[in-house]
Amino acid sequence: MGDQIEFPKNYGTYMHHAMRALQTGNYGEAISDLEKAYAIKDDNSLNVLLVSTLYQNGQLKEALELAEEKEAFYVTNEKRYLIYAELLIQNGQLLKAQKHIDPKLKDAQNPFNEKWIGLQDSLNKVKQRIEEEQMQQEKEKTKRLFALASVLPEEQLMIIREAKSMRTNSLIKAASSIFQNPYVHPLAKSSFLSLLTEREVSEEFLYNWFDQTRKVRPLEVIPLETDPLVAALFKDAEKWFEQNPSLLEFVQSELNVYLVSLFPFIGEVIQPEDTGCWIRLIAEEIEPGQLTGETVSDEKQAFILSWINDIRRQFH
Repeated sequence: MGDQIEFPKNYGTYMHHAMRALQTGNYGEAISDLEKAYAIKDDNSLNVLLVSTLYQNGQLKEALELAEEKEAFYVTNEKRYLIYAELLIQNGQLLKAQKHIDPKLKDAQNPFNEKWIGLQDSLNKVKQRIEEEQMQQEKEKTKRLFALASVLPEEQLMIIREAKSMRTNSLIKAASSIFQNPYVHPLAKSSFLSLLTEREVSEEFLYNWFDQTRKVRPLEVIPLETDPLVAALFKDAEKWFEQNPSLLEFVQSELNVYLVSLFPFIGEVIQPEDTGCWIRLIAEEIEPGQLTGETVSDEKQAFILSWINDIRRQFH
């Protein structure tokens, strides 16, 4: 059977039931009937009634979405405009609400001026509340950064990911605690450094790196994604193992771990002319037999393997 066809008389029935429900304060039932009527007749006045009922029932998101279908209609009438601006505020669209309110506040002769001023006050209170909530969240996130070494590596990485929404000044305050604590996981430490590099932080910090205390200035650090040495390593991996996709995937995964661990001093450990050796020795650790027919000096092999072992020890 096909879809049921709504007849015009049903519109009147739905509206009758909706108005009766509104009189008794049964907003849920009223909304149901109004939506059915609106589906039959896309009427501007019915849109306003449905939006108002949704608002009264606390369905702010649905009310705004419906009003936005006829935004041009709402902004051509002062009373409707006030409803629309209020919905923007209640849905957290503060910048858009402010753009609508500003022109109205400039017109002191507007008979609705006091209502627009009241709406501005309402907007300011929402802004203040959100700012206070954000400040509290910032404090909690800062505390978690300072206590990073007290949680498991998986949680450390999650906390660093959450820190991306924090203010740069808060990140700078926590940096020394993170960079110098030997119990902060290397992946968490390097991820936090990458975050400060993205923010172009120019301060210099002491940085614990493989039991050494180094100095690092995030602004001067080359990001992993733009480091030509990193690109060369992955290019070599593809060249050597393009015929063995499963091994290539394992090698790339291991390589990621090694690079993040060596960051930001990758160039001190891996020389451009040795990228192929690193790739083959990483592959050898995963699937023996990758060095067959290849010449890698004992000295170079011992150097690379010592670093591979040092990196692996950090994960135990």
